[in-house]
Amino acid sequence: MGLIQELPGIDRTELALSVGVSNAAITNIVNELLIAGIVTETNSQQNLKHRGRRRVGLQIENKGGFVLGINVLASYVSIVLADINGNLIEEKEVKPKKIKDPADTFTDIKTAADILLTEHRVPLSRLFGVGFSVAGYLDKKRETLERAPYIGWPSFDLKNKLQNMFGKIVTVENVTRCVALAESKFGALKGIKDLVLIRSALGLGGAIITGGQLLNGNQNFAGDLGHILAVPEGKICSCGNCGCLNTVASGWAIMNKLGTTDKSYETANQFLTQNIQLRNLLNSESSDKADVNAAAVEAGEALAKHLFTTLQILNPKVVCLTGPLGRHKKYSEAFRNTIISMGFDQKIILASEQDIITPAMASVYLALSELVYSPSFNFEQILSSNQKKVISK
Repeated sequence: MGLIQELPGIDRTELALSVGVSNAAITNIVNELLIAGIVTETNSQQNLKHRGRRRVGLQIENKGGFVLGINVLASYVSIVLADINGNLIEEKEVKPKKIKDPADTFTDIKTAADILLTEHRVPLSRLFGVGFSVAGYLDKKRETLERAPYIGWPSFDLKNKLQNMFGKIVTVENVTRCVALAESKFGALKGIKDLVLIRSALGLGGAIITGGQLLNGNQNFAGDLGHILAVPEGKICSCGNCGCLNTVASGWAIMNKLGTTDKSYETANQFLTQNIQLRNLLNSESSDKADVNAAAVEAGEALAKHLFTTLQILNPKVVCLTGPLGRHKKYSEAFRNTIISMGFDQKIILASEQDIITPAMASVYLALSELVYSPSFNFEQILSSNQKKVISK
């Protein structure tokens, strides 16, 4: 299925050669997929290259299956319905009445998901996966939410809660890591096996992929760039430590520079308030725009200076800067210009110049890569007893 999705028009002979099995075995597998409505026949790409008997190509059927992508940030919660080719069908914003209460939030999410599936007439047998990304820290198994200070959630078994809602077709990931994984498999960074993604907003987050694998670290905190030490005995960070990179290179640092705030966010409510203030500052067209730009440049330069050594050690092929602040032109250009001037000569991709997959769509791609185009795909769920009889014959 993964080969067909990646190479629409591939024929049975090419599939057999790529997978390393016989033509007869591939024919049986393809017949199952055709009967199940996951794959359809089309013109083979080989017909354009060779004369002789025309081959029959294969492609994934959009309506053959669907996935949900759920994204929970402190400032935005959404659900995306997409087909198994990754095409967006609809995104629905969820406005939890009490986002700090996970039980209430999940009730609102489930209600919105049910409405979305009903409106688009998606049977549960055709819902192949649910990808869930969250602004929080997960355990090594990606099951338990250890902490989510910006949302205000306690520690609990996040995956089990979701499986009680949707069944066992659920996968969970931290939001920044989710974007990095989606970009490396489906987006502008597709095929890049060594990359660092920086998500800059009110605070800083990061994700590191090396050798094609996500770097987790001993406590599953690898890539947490916002809390590396930048200025000893500096300002107090939201984590309680002094001088973290967040205090000099994030959206909060810009606000502090402009005198908008003098204390870091300690609660979810404070985070939400400051996040709105930051958004208004970055979008402002007032006479203070020059001061905002100057503060953004200073923060972007600080980000580059303090991450330069880390990037040298990691030696990525690509560095990607994204996020609400990462898309700010002055900030992102200051980051790029500064780090290049320091001698960094690898590729730099800026979300201010290149479309980067959104957290909501990244959740969709997480479901596709881990639950659909993977060995964990549950083919049996879509087979009626009649289909099973046909296939068995």
